[in-house]
Amino acid sequence: MNFDLIVIGSGPGGYKAALTAAHLGAKVALVERAQPGGTCLNQGCIPKKTLLHLATLIEDVNNLQDRGLVGRVRGDFRAAAAHKNAVVSGIRDNFSMWLKRLGVRVFRAEAQLLGGQRVALRSTTHGAAHTEAPHIIQAGRIILATGSTPRQLETCPTDGERILNSSDFMLSLTELPELVLCIGGGAIGVELGFLLHQFGSRVCIVEQRDRLLDRPRIPERASAMLERKFARIGIEVRLNASVSSWTAACDGIGVNLSDGYTGKFAKVLVAVGRQPRVDGLGLREAGVAVDEEGFVQVSEYLETSAAGIYAVGDVKPGPMTANAALHDAKVAAANAINGNRMRANYHKVPVVIDSALEIAAVGLTEDLAEAAGFEPEVALSSLGGSGKARAHHDYEGYIEVVHDAETGQLLGGCIVGPEAGEQIHMLAAACQSARGLWFLRDMSYSHPSWCEELETAVDPYAAALARSEKTIFPAGIFAGQR
Repeated sequence: MNFDLIVIGSGPGGYKAALTAAHLGAKVALVERAQPGGTCLNQGCIPKKTLLHLATLIEDVNNLQDRGLVGRVRGDFRAAAAHKNAVVSGIRDNFSMWLKRLGVRVFRAEAQLLGGQRVALRSTTHGAAHTEAPHIIQAGRIILATGSTPRQLETCPTDGERILNSSDFMLSLTELPELVLCIGGGAIGVELGFLLHQFGSRVCIVEQRDRLLDRPRIPERASAMLERKFARIGIEVRLNASVSSWTAACDGIGVNLSDGYTGKFAKVLVAVGRQPRVDGLGLREAGVAVDEEGFVQVSEYLETSAAGIYAVGDVKPGPMTANAALHDAKVAAANAINGNRMRANYHKVPVVIDSALEIAAVGLTEDLAEAAGFEPEVALSSLGGSGKARAHHDYEGYIEVVHDAETGQLLGGCIVGPEAGEQIHMLAAACQSARGLWFLRDMSYSHPSWCEELETAVDPYAAALARSEKTIFPAGIFAGQR
């Protein structure tokens, strides 16, 4: 059977690529070996967000005691896990129907590249899935969207029972452990650590670097604020430390850290990153090159070393987030159908962390902007002066907008606080606007609102530039980029 495009994998990258290509008029096949929706729907973004919403509500309600609300709220982890499963099932059960409406043909099978743009389908052992005939399909273009799996830690390998990875956590943890060690202070560690704490676990997070969320897109100011809140609510954080050894006992897992700390935990969560899923794809036979870490190598158009085969999401180098996969999907699908015109640009993709504080960033940080040759200036606004934050009694956070001091060109920024993941879209739009910094200045905002603090932050800087003798105010850094 012939198609215009075959997409292998149905996570955010694969699903979005199939939809994008179908909207462009292509005849599309989507091949999935396991459960529809990939890691994001079944073990990642959706179940995590469902549980974190409950965790945040617990904090919000309890912070308003004696301010109009009476009676403290506590979490029921078993009920929360059941609710999470129901949310995931509701989306998953409609998955194929949504694709079918656009004419996308879904195959439940293992996929293997055969070369010549052919893909072999074979039976899969995942669940009750089966391979539909025909067993070989063909297309002019192929997109690899096979995602990733949790990375193992040699000094503390997972067993699926007491030493868990993030997938084990989402799929099998139904009883709340009393004491938990989270190995890794990245996004997964700080999100799941906060989640467990809110439902009643005692949590310790160990991170081998000198700060949490040590990634280029997250400013140190944001990491420091999260660390302070963790300390205040009782989450222990041990930086510059790693696991030296562990021992199993009948009542838990004994762990020794490199900083001399020794403790016993009911569960250990290993959250040290992810690795690409490429086994069994037949990449070598199809001429698809991978790097030393197993990631599929791609061009700026997301095309692999084999002409006509593209890769998106976690299976290739780049940010390993659902946001980045969705960005990749639109780029790769458009290039596969219309020719290589669009380039990937991850600075345009928001990064969002849901933890004790919601953190979102887009574009360049002050350090990245300076390294790129700009003269960065940071416009800051604390939520302490926000009417909406005061009304909600939730004013721990800030907004920073990074712009070029000489020209006012908007470069990026970070938002810490309630609904940061929603507010960041306004800042992302400004970075891609021909108005740049003045996009935020010229908007008409509702009051009180979270987003009006963007104007509060940039107003004095925009006013100073307007009073200067400069007559040219550049667009946002990403304006006009496809």
